[in-house]
Amino acid sequence: MTETLVVVTNDYPPYAIAGADNSFLPDLFDAIGDRMGVQFDIRFMPWRRGEQEVATGQAWGTFPYTPNEDRLKIHDFSETIYFSDAHFFTYDPDGTRPPILYEKLEDLKGLRMGGIYGYYYEHWFEQAGLDTDFAHSEEQNLRRLYLGRIDLVPLSTTLGWYLIGQIFPPDIAARFKTVEKPLIDGGGLHLMTSRDYPQNDRLLVRFNRALDAVKKDGTYARLVEKHGLLLRY
Repeated sequence: MTETLVVVTNDYPPYAIAGADNSFLPDLFDAIGDRMGVQFDIRFMPWRRGEQEVATGQAWGTFPYTPNEDRLKIHDFSETIYFSDAHFFTYDPDGTRPPILYEKLEDLKGLRMGGIYGYYYEHWFEQAGLDTDFAHSEEQNLRRLYLGRIDLVPLSTTLGWYLIGQIFPPDIAARFKTVEKPLIDGGGLHLMTSRDYPQNDRLLVRFNRALDAVKKDGTYARLVEKHGLLLRY
């Protein structure tokens, strides 16, 4: 009988799309599972609920996550499943706003920042003393940015442009911009697991070996091309 491992994620296009027949990360986990000899039961749910499922042992792990100081205290992380940079997005309704420049996060004081509770940047923004207004979804933040209620939104660059194209008509989408300096330059996305899960260490070793195998045999590159992403690893 094939071993089943429950992993959780949220709707996070274009990487993981709830209700779709296939999307990049679920397809990648299927390929990894084939090489591990396990069946991944991928369940979509809100991020915080997913983290709770991992904490209580109802799921082995959740994805895609970026390590930070707090998470590393209680979780383990796989090798990188995809590299994704992140930028601050802005909206310029009439094309006259000067570009936003910064060297360190403290330079953004005075601007209204959008964010989502629990994301990797929350502690960074708090330490920098930024005025951050948290929302429940990336879509909500982008709409608030369009309405002028906030000035900046941090987003995975690929995800940001994807959502803008989905939410707004082309004439409005064209008025969104990114700040030149990235928030994260090629940051890694990972599977985040519970250290308390039975045989977690062995499962992570098997997962990482299978991930390496799908990269070496061309499966990873084919999935990246199939889903219109950039090959970065």
